[in-house]
Amino acid sequence: MAESEVARLRRQIEEEYAAALWGLTGLACWARHDFINARMGRLAELEEALSEYIGLEEAQEEMAEVYQRQKQQILAKREERTARHGRK
Repeated sequence: MAESEVARLRRQIEEEYAAALWGLTGLACWARHDFINARMGRLAELEEALSEYIGLEEAQEEMAEVYQRQKQQILAKREERTARHGRK
């Protein structure tokens, strides 16, 4: 079954935010600015494309929700890694 365009855009947004946030805060926290800028630019393009299907306000709300969800996942993984290695 073919993936709908909205579902594809949502999946790409999740992946781009994850990559950008890991570049800022993850093991590769010294990611180059051009890498992070490219990810953020791609997110702007995806938001615009998504807004054509669901409207600008809903797309902006969804972008904010995805950002928060990805940020929480990264923090949880970081805490898990810290606990696993016995650090506080």
